[in-house]
Amino acid sequence: MVENVAFHALQDRWDLEMPRHRRSADISVYRKFVARHDALISGPEAPKDNTTAARLRNAGNRHYLEKRFDDALWSYNRSICFAENLSEHLGIGYANRSAIYYELGEYEFALYNIDLARKSNYPERLLPKLLAREANCKERLAGGHSEGTVPLPVVDINVDVNPKIPFMAKGIRMKEFGDMGRGLVAERDFKTGDVILDEKSDLCVVSFERSFISCAHCGSTFWKSLIPCLGCAAVMYCGEKCREADLQAIHRFECSVVTKLSGVACNNMMIMARLFFYGLTAFDDNIDQMMKYCLPNAGIGSKPLNLNLTSSKPMDVFKVWHQSQLKHGPLSRCVPNVEHQLKLSAATFHLVFMKNPLVQSIFRTEAQCNFMLRCLLIHGRLTAPLVINRVDEKGGFLGILSPVASLINHSCDPNVISVVNSGRIKIIVLRPIQKGDQILTSYAPAWWDEHDGSTLDFDCKCVVCDRGPEGAKWRNAREKKRILSSEATREWIGGGETQDLIKFQRLVQILARDGHHPGKLFGETVKIYYDKLFDEVCAENAKRNRAKVQQIGGNLF
Repeated sequence: MVENVAFHALQDRWDLEMPRHRRSADISVYRKFVARHDALISGPEAPKDNTTAARLRNAGNRHYLEKRFDDALWSYNRSICFAENLSEHLGIGYANRSAIYYELGEYEFALYNIDLARKSNYPERLLPKLLAREANCKERLAGGHSEGTVPLPVVDINVDVNPKIPFMAKGIRMKEFGDMGRGLVAERDFKTGDVILDEKSDLCVVSFERSFISCAHCGSTFWKSLIPCLGCAAVMYCGEKCREADLQAIHRFECSVVTKLSGVACNNMMIMARLFFYGLTAFDDNIDQMMKYCLPNAGIGSKPLNLNLTSSKPMDVFKVWHQSQLKHGPLSRCVPNVEHQLKLSAATFHLVFMKNPLVQSIFRTEAQCNFMLRCLLIHGRLTAPLVINRVDEKGGFLGILSPVASLINHSCDPNVISVVNSGRIKIIVLRPIQKGDQILTSYAPAWWDEHDGSTLDFDCKCVVCDRGPEGAKWRNAREKKRILSSEATREWIGGGETQDLIKFQRLVQILARDGHHPGKLFGETVKIYYDKLFDEVCAENAKRNRAKVQQIGGNLF
């Protein structure tokens, strides 16, 4: 399964056949163009197939023998996806995965996969080897060799919370910021290390390149210990709860055309389709009611902080996103190809989804089909600046949408870090925030990474990129020479008994207080702190995930 092939072919055909000015054409022109090239998006679906599963598992075995465990997990997960339901190939895939976790000392995950194997027709002839590994895992855990299942609350919310939004700090409100659009502003001071948001992922998109290592519903990697969709060979989940929720909300529309979707999905464009079908489910598949609401309310503005999010409802969440206004102004200020890609993606998704009998049964009239086409484009425009992106080492893409975290604007000089991990978004203060300051994160490399703005897909309005007086003032401050205080010096050379994370947290606080921001030393220090925060969040979530598999395994432990 190779992502983007059909989409790139469509782009090439467009460039050959359509005059360049036609990129400003109505979305209906794009639909007619894609329909003329229907053969490009009508390839056969890749079914579950034990022969393919065995081939992929053998590739994983070679990686395992070479101790290339990440590559082995990748291959085993693909094998598990292709294994036919109720076949022994599924159980063997889980068992082989357990061997990797045993080698890595992840005994909780090894036992979890042994349990999955035994519940998935693992062959009797191989059972002695599996039982021996199970006994060894239990012996290692009994001997105190776990990597940990009890996280320390170092990066949990550590400030008073908003009673209506219990995952967000009290003292934060929404505000309009000119060209930046709406954002979040502090109504009180926050210090370095304050965790001001810990929000679950309400909607995510996982690229097909990454679909074997991330849950399609929440985005969690769950140590790559995922279970497959029962209907297709393309997506995986961190557990039964996410599998059932995603099937009900969105994947039932994707499952029978997923191979075709993999050929036309480009970057984070699938988020437009996922949001559309998330909304359709919220309307109980009543397309007429959805049309009645969506057409007059698209992009009129929403105020998610006015909602009671103690127990959010899908309809409320959908309306927050559907009513969102564009965050960075007109798309004409985005890179030139963005609007073209949005239109081509919307038209292509529309025609691919209409090949699904379930979708055909809902969208029966021309008006309903036209609504779907135009709403996909609307959702593409709205979500492009809202989605929180993360790219992994293999080039796969994970995008997250959430009602609150998606409000935070970008700056190349951020004062918070956004950590997307294990199905949640944590926002942690990097440098002190004063009352009245806008809360800003970075969608791309920050100023201490010496970037030039070329990685951004919008016209950045932050102080680092400003070419006027404010930008000049910031750059002059960056070059200013500063003397290190005795307190900062002691912190640098001392702190041997202090946890590294806390040490650099204090250093950033001291340097900011002493006026070192945005100097070179401050940049070097905050970069170290940034990296340590990310590692700490990942380490704590790894402990939670070990505890989760223990709970699922029950008497196994």
